[in-house]
Amino acid sequence: MKTFLLISDIHASTIDPSLPNAPSYVSTVAGGSGSVDPMKDLERLIRDEGLRPDYVLCPGDITNKSDPVALRYAWERLQHIASSLNAQLIATVGNHDVDSRYQANKFDPRGFLMALSPTLPVGDRIRFLEFWAENFTVLSHADCTVAILNTAAYHGGGAETAKEIEHGRISDITLSRLEATITSCPATAVNVLLCHHHPIKGEPSDESLIGLTRGGERLIHMLEGTRRPWIIVHGHKHIPDLFYGHGGANAPVVVACASFSAQINADAQNKNPNQVHYLVCDPNGATAAGLTSAGLVKSWTWQPGIGWQRSRGQIGLPHAIGYGYRGNIELLVNEVEAMLESRDAPVASWGDAIAVVPSLKHLIPVDLNGLLAAFSSRGLNVLTERDGSLAQIGRAS
Repeated sequence: MKTFLLISDIHASTIDPSLPNAPSYVSTVAGGSGSVDPMKDLERLIRDEGLRPDYVLCPGDITNKSDPVALRYAWERLQHIASSLNAQLIATVGNHDVDSRYQANKFDPRGFLMALSPTLPVGDRIRFLEFWAENFTVLSHADCTVAILNTAAYHGGGAETAKEIEHGRISDITLSRLEATITSCPATAVNVLLCHHHPIKGEPSDESLIGLTRGGERLIHMLEGTRRPWIIVHGHKHIPDLFYGHGGANAPVVVACASFSAQINADAQNKNPNQVHYLVCDPNGATAAGLTSAGLVKSWTWQPGIGWQRSRGQIGLPHAIGYGYRGNIELLVNEVEAMLESRDAPVASWGDAIAVVPSLKHLIPVDLNGLLAAFSSRGLNVLTERDGSLAQIGRAS
């Protein structure tokens, strides 16, 4: 089992977070001791929930509008959190981290990023040089592989500079080298690719393709072709989601992260809350269930004056949601009905249902909604806890 704490799109600034024009609640003005401080609240959440991640992943946009002072400040706080957990911090570059509009320098859009200490994406110098020379690097451990991709590598360049700033890109050369590097690494049960821009759209909408990664579809196809289970973790859109990429049974799982601390004034069109996520990868559980991969994502929502709480409601990711089961939902409903019929009582706790039908805990949001609809159509009622988690299932009397 491998666990990852996901902190995305911090957008740290040097503006007082109480001001209406502040882009983020993380600010050098708060200094880590103010009453409005998601980072400090996160330390409390980690302690209260007993979180012990193996890795802390940041999919980029550490700062806002490439502010070098806020960048260093947020990077130091991320390092502190990872160090306190004895976890490895791994980060990639967001469009706001690159000074592609040359606000603080005249010629080097990535200079402030490359000057960070410890270095980004990781502290190892070889990986640092690989990342900045080839736009990716791969960490290959005995039981886990983490590929780190820079989808903002071409910000500030190209024949159409203004247009290039509006989206991510993976060049054909980068993609070919990434594929060769991945396939040369020993196969591992857990494989995570970290990037900033969304490689494919998750939500159905008529929105424009602004921000979408050019080369993202090819990335999805390439990862599926490695015949290894992959999870893509990205940020950028501030719209949390969990879904499967295009393709067959081995298509990657995609975890789209919410913003960690964006101010509503700076993100008024997005109704999703600020969230932090905890990704749990369970390869042994996947093998036992006959799945390509399996695990869950836990999420907490932050509000000023309240802090981090288990997420609930219709927006954002729920507190606990799974992934891995890609089969027929009606089969699961049949198994639950058979379980209820075999019991003396007409109801069962959700924990008891999962014990008999383990695939119930491996459903992504869209499939969980389909399951609940199927239950309803067969006269089965599901009761929930106050935080929205499922508590009990039974037949209506």
